[in-house]
Amino acid sequence: MMKKYAFLAMLLIHGHSQAQTTNDPGNNPGDLGSVTFNYKGTTVTYTTVRAKDGNVWLQQNLGSSNVAIAATDENSYGDCFQWGRWDDGHQNRTSSLASASLNPNNPFGLNGGSHDFYGDWWSGSLQSDTWEAATPAAATAENGCDPCKLLGVNWTTPTEANWEKLITDEEITNVAKAFASNLKLTVGGTRNATGNYSFVGQRGYYWSKTTSNTNPNYVKHLYYSNAIANPSAGTFRKQGASLRCMKTIPPVSYCTVSVDHDVEPLTLVNFADISNITSESVNGTAAYEDFTQIIGNVQRGNTYTLTVKGNTAGQFEHDIRAFLDWNNDGTFDMATEYYHTSLMPSTGTDAVEAAITIEIPANATIGTTRMRIIKDQWNVYEEGEFDACLNAYYGQVEDYTINIQENLGNDDFNATAFNIYPVPTNNWANIETTEIINTVSIYNSLGQLIAETKEKQINLSGYPNGIYFVKINFKNGNQATRSIIKN
Repeated sequence: MMKKYAFLAMLLIHGHSQAQTTNDPGNNPGDLGSVTFNYKGTTVTYTTVRAKDGNVWLQQNLGSSNVAIAATDENSYGDCFQWGRWDDGHQNRTSSLASASLNPNNPFGLNGGSHDFYGDWWSGSLQSDTWEAATPAAATAENGCDPCKLLGVNWTTPTEANWEKLITDEEITNVAKAFASNLKLTVGGTRNATGNYSFVGQRGYYWSKTTSNTNPNYVKHLYYSNAIANPSAGTFRKQGASLRCMKTIPPVSYCTVSVDHDVEPLTLVNFADISNITSESVNGTAAYEDFTQIIGNVQRGNTYTLTVKGNTAGQFEHDIRAFLDWNNDGTFDMATEYYHTSLMPSTGTDAVEAAITIEIPANATIGTTRMRIIKDQWNVYEEGEFDACLNAYYGQVEDYTINIQENLGNDDFNATAFNIYPVPTNNWANIETTEIINTVSIYNSLGQLIAETKEKQINLSGYPNGIYFVKINFKNGNQATRSIIKN
């Protein structure tokens, strides 16, 4: 009975029964929030951040006192967990090395917890072992308690795949870029089986919850130095490493919508980079067509014209309704995300078209979102009786993807006066101009600044393949923006 009460007391001390509060970041990469939870018997508030992978992450290591001010900020190294163990005190960077092995040597053998760091922890383990239990009470011999569950619903230790996507999206290739990322990652080093630390201030080691498929004693972790960043490195469970928690964000899903009667089709949707021509045949295409693989790139604050054509199947005026999910929350707000006009009687192939002028809000969420175009016989529903989820009466529905970028400014420089080559490029591109350059700013595909220089060479080595934007500010006050491709 005493053991039972002691175990329950430990649950309370370590906060597994405490309520958590969260203030999630906004949807833009770099937006900050917070989470308050109980750790080591104390209520703490940690900073959270929206990363470029779309998920919410702690912006500081579990057990740290602050967000890092440098990669080598000792106050931000946090605690050093053995894989599969929970918040029981063993993770303190000064915890004692156990004088004997645990029996049985697995989470079940901890029997409520231990402050010791075991030099031979969980040996002879299985590939099927997991680190997903929500509380110590739920831990088994094969499943340790995930300390990240302390933070609340959907919080978890990252998987190998989570780290892979994160370092790709955040362009992490070395120590400097790991710290410069939205996560402000540090180099807390690792603790070995003797209880000693290695590579503190030089390398970062962060656990995943993915076991190795080659050696059951190994699990995957993110390892990086000044020479490499590897999200699939393997190491022993008995090693001590940093823990950074993430909150999984369920994918955005949109309501389904169709047409009640005849499919009187859209035949042209033209917006930004989108120019999609489709069949004018009545009932010749689906009532709903998913064109989300077609992407239109837009910039915050800029204005674009949406042009639509369609077959009205006779002398009928049709309503054209455009919905753009500016905050990427999976719903279309009629007050802020709805635009409309009318299409006069048309065959869909003549010169009749409908046009809507749309300004991209300055606070629109950076990244991809949904645009929905609904063509409907206008006189069936009055405004206020429909939304983006109501079927059209006669007409068609099409969905597209919009990629929202930061505003990189207007191009007011003669395009023939300079050149960027080679395009595409592998790593380096050159700027050819007779004008004096003040600055060259390089942006990624989301419109986020990744580098600046005053040179006439652009260095993209270390960055993933894709589209980049180069903004040149000249001494005469002119500026120009060009896109280049790295492959």
